Amino acid sequence: MLSELKMVGEWFQNEPSEAWDFKEIVFDTKTKNKLSDLNQPNRTITVLDHSAKVELIGRSKNSCYIPGQYFVYALKLRPLLTLLKSYERVLIALSNEVKSKRDVIKVLSSKDRKSVAISKLDCYSQERFFEIFGNDSARLNAKEFYKDNDSHRTFSDFFSSILLAAIPVPNASSGTLADLLLSISEYEEIFLHIQKYYNDAIPWLFRTDDGDELMLRVMSTLGWDGKLDELQENEPVSWGDIADVFLLRPTPEPSNDNYISTPVHYLESCNKYVFVRKGLLGLNMFDTVSAKIAELWPGMCVRRRGGKYYVESDKRDCMKGPPITGGTNSIFYGAPGTGKSYKVHQVCSYETDKFVTVFHPDTQHSDFVGSLKPVTESGCVVYRFRAGPFTDALVHALINPDRKVTLVIEEINRASAAAVFGELFQLLDRNPDGGSTYSIRTADPDMLGYINHLLKDKGFPSLEVLRIPANLSLLATMNSSDQAVMPLDTAFKRRWRFEYLPIDFSVEGVPQIALTLATTSGEVTLTWPKFAKCINAALVECDVAEDRLLGPFFLSAKELEDQRAAMSALEGKLFIYLWDDVLRHHGHERIFSNVYKTYGALSAAFKEGKPVFSLHIEEALAKVGERADSAAESLASDSGTDQDAVD
Repeated sequence: MLSELKMVGEWFQNEPSEAWDFKEIVFDTKTKNKLSDLNQPNRTITVLDHSAKVELIGRSKNSCYIPGQYFVYALKLRPLLTLLKSYERVLIALSNEVKSKRDVIKVLSSKDRKSVAISKLDCYSQERFFEIFGNDSARLNAKEFYKDNDSHRTFSDFFSSILLAAIPVPNASSGTLADLLLSISEYEEIFLHIQKYYNDAIPWLFRTDDGDELMLRVMSTLGWDGKLDELQENEPVSWGDIADVFLLRPTPEPSNDNYISTPVHYLESCNKYVFVRKGLLGLNMFDTVSAKIAELWPGMCVRRRGGKYYVESDKRDCMKGPPITGGTNSIFYGAPGTGKSYKVHQVCSYETDKFVTVFHPDTQHSDFVGSLKPVTESGCVVYRFRAGPFTDALVHALINPDRKVTLVIEEINRASAAAVFGELFQLLDRNPDGGSTYSIRTADPDMLGYINHLLKDKGFPSLEVLRIPANLSLLATMNSSDQAVMPLDTAFKRRWRFEYLPIDFSVEGVPQIALTLATTSGEVTLTWPKFAKCINAALVECDVAEDRLLGPFFLSAKELEDQRAAMSALEGKLFIYLWDDVLRHHGHERIFSNVYKTYGALSAAFKEGKPVFSLHIEEALAKVGERADSAAESLASDSGTDQDAVD
């Protein structure tokens, strides 16, 4: 069926400017070879990486360079090109049927429907065909077909002018563009190749405010491509599980208000026009209808966002909101147990896509970024790039610019951070929007190839340089009291924000279990916060650095869930930390009884319920705790508010 050219042309004439903002494309060797099939006796095309040289061979040899996006116009204009070729085939058949150009003009001007070429058309198509030769607006005010009563323009010139009238292209090289596009439309194999590899370069094929208008365009396009020829004549015509999708009528009017008034196809098998039902893209059927369209139109999908309906490449990213900015580099530090990890993961809200890694003394740049790794494929060992956490987070942020993405680095100073980051160090400087101030050309081509492969698969342009996008944040934890730590150099630290987490036993979630501890004066019962404060006060007195003190979460709620678990955690975790890490150079007697010369002896005594603390600590515990025989009564009457007995 010949649909109305004016209607289809206006689909493209009325597009906003951003509909023609095509991505930069790069032609690979396979594509260059494929496009060489477009060479003709009067034209040769030499395809380069980003453009093509077109040489016109005639009385004079002219040439011009055209951008690679000229080829992509074939994807955007596919519906119009297909329809124009249908019109052209009828005109060619009419020309072959009559004797001269004068006869062609006579048939067209008189609207004679007796010729074989015209009589084969349905009545709606006949009207549309004659219309473009006698009505300027019907052909988008393009060139007239007739020159005079005896001659007419070449078919190529006539239809090229209609094509160019529909798109915002300046006169320079426009004839070359039209000729190229019409040629591509004749080579289905070339078109399918361009569609497969470059479909994501166009912002969208169709965009409408109304779902019915989009369905008219989609179904008309599918009809021109012969995708609706298999519809059955039986009424009502369903589409898979969707009932009453199509209406068939012998006239080009549906006579049914539930269907779009313009026919989308003509079934020659039953001589009936096909109309499509209204409201198919409503909320209840949107996903089902979209899936059916995707079956008939590989590589394309129907989407809805911002109150508009789109037909676009399924490789193009579907943003659900505006691009996210504000990425930052932040390090959270403080004494062990102050909740650094908890704070970081709290900053990462449920709206954040999170990637987590932990640095250790053997962490290397290749672990962080990725490297080639051997894999077995079809019984053979080959090497593939396996991404590290940084590359995973980077790619995810690039293909999801409307999502907050966070890379969490636990214990950042347990490795040589500057060495692990390597050349990525340069990317840590941030612009006000959160993106990298500077870029780098990565020294690892495998990494860049891996990233570009994933970006291309999602419809994003390839990268030549690396930057941290504005929606990617790096959050890290640091505990400088760890024996395995490595210092952060000044240049590295300058590129991060630092947030100190103080020791605060009043924060929510601190375990309040009562501990019963043996002293030389009898058992003392006190809560975990009071006990930890006594230990910290003693450590401060002997000039222990603040980052070696006990944070409120040094022992977890699980470790302090009952008396038995608490005693095990004190002996197996807290005491060994104090003995080996904190008191090594300050003297064990600051906290523990000088009776015990080895940790083994201390541990055994504690397990047997013997006193293990120094007299100084016992005095502090007695001040803030309760004697065991009165502890139960005292704790029952206590509202749970901790009273600091030590400064």
